[in-house]
Amino acid sequence: MKTAVSVLQELAVKLGKVPEYECVGQTGPPHLAVFQYRCTAMGATVIASARSKKEAKQEAARLCLAELAARGMPVNQSLPSSVLSSGSVEEDEAVLPSYSYVALLKELCEQYRLPASTYQLVGDAGPAHLRHFTVRVSVGGHAREATATTKKAARQLAASYLYKYLRENLAKATRDFAEEEALVRAHEKAMDRYRELNDEQPWRPDLGQRIADYPDGLIHHTEKQARERALSILNELNPEDAVGAETKLEEMLEALGLAAEWTELDTSTGPMPVLQVPRASPALAFCGLPGPKTRAAAAAAAIDYLRLALNNDTSDAQS
Repeated sequence: MKTAVSVLQELAVKLGKVPEYECVGQTGPPHLAVFQYRCTAMGATVIASARSKKEAKQEAARLCLAELAARGMPVNQSLPSSVLSSGSVEEDEAVLPSYSYVALLKELCEQYRLPASTYQLVGDAGPAHLRHFTVRVSVGGHAREATATTKKAARQLAASYLYKYLRENLAKATRDFAEEEALVRAHEKAMDRYRELNDEQPWRPDLGQRIADYPDGLIHHTEKQARERALSILNELNPEDAVGAETKLEEMLEALGLAAEWTELDTSTGPMPVLQVPRASPALAFCGLPGPKTRAAAAAAAIDYLRLALNNDTSDAQS
């Protein structure tokens, strides 16, 4: 059975060309080494990784054939269907994961101090059920464009074109660039960003708070600067503006690191809005008498509570 390397060789020879292979990287310990091979043939350049040099070379040839086929070259006639359709050339060859060329391009720019890659949506065509998006990626004065049915796919495709171009034209300078390590770094950075956005400690009630301390709970569980910001917002409040009062209330709670949650209670006269502040110590709830202005009454009750608590702040005197 023909392999991808032999098929690519035959195709290139017919056109008076010879495929070029180069081992461009090796990562991991000796017993778990991963090799990167670059294949260049008929204007196409691809890089593939595998657990052995032989497998990496075969995978690079397979990807090169797939790239040439995508460009319209007649490679499918003499090529076994398993070579292009499967992720491996031989039955025992490992299936490699898809690369994120957006991440690889970003790591390449950072490692070799190139200008940061920038993406721009330059085209959006087609009917709603068959949209085609064109994205341009630029690194300094170099740019590539790609079109796909989703913006994400267009970004990845454009990034792959520019990444392969830079690797091909900066082959000597980027010889030590290891794709597997770069992808690991990109994943770690993404996880760090995720943790930064989601690393807030879950709120827990103060189980040691005594009932006698409830009136001063807001003072004891918020920062002085936060209380000062909330008090300045309170002083800007117009008592006659009910809509504006609710907005100011939300701003005060945000300044204190709190948030309002509205719920409803079913009563015999209809639903009654209830304003809850669950993360206060103690948790707070305000409501007004049933009627058309119940929500405004609940907000007014919350504002009165905050006014009393903030104006009676004696934390400085106690300290």
